[in-house]
Amino acid sequence: MQVRKQTLVVALVGAFVMAAGSAALAQNQLTNPGFESGLAGWTAFGNAYAESSNPPQFVPRSGNGLASMFGNWWGVFNVSGIFQEFATAPGEVWEMSSSARHWSSDAMIGVGAPDQNWVVQKIAFFDASQEIGGVESTILSGTFATDVWHDAATIVGVAPAGTVKLQALILYLQPLYDGGAAHIDDVSLVHRVPVATEPSTWGRVKALYR
Repeated sequence: MQVRKQTLVVALVGAFVMAAGSAALAQNQLTNPGFESGLAGWTAFGNAYAESSNPPQFVPRSGNGLASMFGNWWGVFNVSGIFQEFATAPGEVWEMSSSARHWSSDAMIGVGAPDQNWVVQKIAFFDASQEIGGVESTILSGTFATDVWHDAATIVGVAPAGTVKLQALILYLQPLYDGGAAHIDDVSLVHRVPVATEPSTWGRVKALYR
């Protein structure tokens, strides 16, 4: 019995070390996630720009850079944004997070989706020709306090069958003519790769990710 207990302790310690090592290996896949090099590494469209620290309007969450975006003023639904693209495969797990702010002298107004401006972080999955799935969350709208950074909760996307690539996007959505600019900083995209399995307390097997 004592030998079995020692074996169990060793196994549990090994699993803990493996899990800790896996977490340490999880790396942000994005190039220039904090916009310290302008928009290098990002594809931008609409009214999306890089800005350097210039208080009180431009106050990065960290470092000296951020991304600023606003609507295109077309009078119909339109989108500005930035994204990076990566190869992936069905079943692969991706996590995205970001931080957003708006300045009180150029604030977003209203309650956001679907009738007034809002900003989302999104993981979009594509097959060879079109978007086939994704996950997103609102990270800023007129309901958010101004002049402070809001750290968005992490979203998790699992690539569906047929996936060959993904895009990690920040999108500013403008239904009509409402103004206000969104500032974005410290975006993260992590690829969670299964590296091992361990028995759970109820006898099943669960995956460890890095």
